[in-house]
Amino acid sequence: MKRSIFYFCITVLFFSCSEKNKDRLIHCQLEKQIEEYPDSSFFSQVNCMNYYNDNIYILDEKRGDIVALSSDLKNIKYITKHGEAPYETLFPVTFCIYNDTLYAVDFGTRSIKKYYDDIYCEDIVLSNANENRFSINDSLIYLSANSDSTSFLKIDKTNPKNQIAMGCVIQEKTPFKTIISNRKHILFDKNEGVFSVSECYPYIDKYSFSGDYITSYNISSIPIISEEIKKYKEKSDNDNSVYIYIRDAYLANGNIYILCSSSTQKNDYKVNTILELSIKNEMKLVSTYILPHDIYSSFCISDKYIYASQEGRKVAIEKIKLRNDTK
Repeated sequence: MKRSIFYFCITVLFFSCSEKNKDRLIHCQLEKQIEEYPDSSFFSQVNCMNYYNDNIYILDEKRGDIVALSSDLKNIKYITKHGEAPYETLFPVTFCIYNDTLYAVDFGTRSIKKYYDDIYCEDIVLSNANENRFSINDSLIYLSANSDSTSFLKIDKTNPKNQIAMGCVIQEKTPFKTIISNRKHILFDKNEGVFSVSECYPYIDKYSFSGDYITSYNISSIPIISEEIKKYKEKSDNDNSVYIYIRDAYLANGNIYILCSSSTQKNDYKVNTILELSIKNEMKLVSTYILPHDIYSSFCISDKYIYASQEGRKVAIEKIKLRNDTK
């Protein structure tokens, strides 16, 4: 009888610990990966990834193209190819997909190139832009484009020449330092509004659908963020450089996911931690994912999987199950 009670207590303790950690720290396991295109050439410099309609869309900046990869990582279809023709991309840096339309920011033409159902439609000439994520709804484009006083452009899709600079910035010692310090990832949720995630400040700002500032969430209490803030302060005296500790951000499943940098006690640099933050609960930390390898450049999220681009001697697109291992 005593032994039965003992086993019961151990079982309860085990499951209690698992449940406690289940929503906090998740050590991810690789399910599958791909390194090559159909022509046996390799991925080289993946800057942006998006999940849409059971496909992973991948922008390879060095190759200058965007492809759609099936979620089982078996089939690849080219959406854009590198080139100087109007329907090609010369220097694509980021993109967004909305209602079967892909919008690619092309630094080579200083424009957004539109592709509906994989067919080129038109260019939207831009007054400003950067490489970070941007978002779209039925009527507006919220484009990450920072200056010394604003952090994004609100672009009217029916009249794209109407580009209004908006968004908060944190003022630094010089205008140039302010510009390079205030690059944001701009994310959109159809129920909650627009969110901007800073690369090198511990703040996520929330805006209305019209682009008006609502509030700011401070995530500096999260340990990995607080550690990186210390490093930023040590390196912040240089007016010509910044320390980027949020590499990428993505909104899915009612949460914002951010890819963070970190370093070990031996100063080994890593970019393999994804924080999951609830947009409905004041950016409360839901889960922390530790990816299988050391360095990642971009990622996207489905309802069941993380798809991430691993950087190393070879670039690989990895498929990783959400909440598949708790330790």
